Amino acid sequence: MGGLIVTVTPNPAYDVSYATDGLDPGRVHRVATARRRAGGKGVNVAAVLARLGEPVVASGLAGPGFAADVERLGVRSAFVESLPSVRSTVTVFDGERTTSFWEPGSAPVDTPAAERDLCDRVEGLLPGAGCVVVSGSLPPGVDPSLPATLARRAHDRGVRSVLDVSGAALRAAAEVPGVVLAPNAEELADLCGPSGTTSEVVAAARTLVGRGVGAVFATRGAEGIVVAAPDGCWVVPGVRGVAGNPTGAGDAATAAIARGVTAGDAPARIAQDAVALAATAVTAPVAGVVDVPRFQHHRVRTTAHALDEDAP
Repeated sequence: MGGLIVTVTPNPAYDVSYATDGLDPGRVHRVATARRRAGGKGVNVAAVLARLGEPVVASGLAGPGFAADVERLGVRSAFVESLPSVRSTVTVFDGERTTSFWEPGSAPVDTPAAERDLCDRVEGLLPGAGCVVVSGSLPPGVDPSLPATLARRAHDRGVRSVLDVSGAALRAAAEVPGVVLAPNAEELADLCGPSGTTSEVVAAARTLVGRGVGAVFATRGAEGIVVAAPDGCWVVPGVRGVAGNPTGAGDAATAAIARGVTAGDAPARIAQDAVALAATAVTAPVAGVVDVPRFQHHRVRTTAHALDEDAP
């Protein structure tokens, strides 16, 4: 098993970020700063990994010209051009709050062919790969089991997979042996029931591991991460005193998880890296960007607390 990390973004986006002095619905706003770049969750994960010096290739479904825009981020791309266009996601940050607008995206020109071509493209990248990451939503009409299918193909070839998906796609993914899941609290609740408190998150994560999931990294925003694996369960609190735009924090955490899984690191250490990298992303102007020295600064401030098997 090699060190290449393959990220898959089935429904990519052009991420548009506006910075304003305030947000008052119904009024005209002058934008202080506007940024537009190729994105989507898996692309952001790949961009973070590239900044960390990890070998990575970004794949997924895309529209005309999108792969070239990904390459401009310094990320090798292997997209399947099967979408008529790529959607936009708009994030407005007023200095305190983040307001987001997500377009659903366009259905592939030929959905069955797009799904088949993407599976073949990813399979062709598996020799020498250490991990496959599937992140984000699916275009309209695409089978919700597509992320699980990609994870099974990786599993059959001895390559681990990390899935950051939701809804029906997450439910299908949870059936793949050994898969690593990275849900947030809301997604975990949709899969396993109430997950508002730490004890509920721990119980839900342990249940999934008991069903054959390789590990669960339940992200909880500023509260940090709960991780459950066959050899234990840990809580890593969030880094305190960090303020900014949280838009890219989840993708940065997924990047850390993928890097750690590829390297064979212990789950607690991976969770510490994920919390530190997410905190680093909060202070970045756009998703997919992290400052490595700042990450190293936050990393020494993270601590994993082991939970006893019978602990709540």
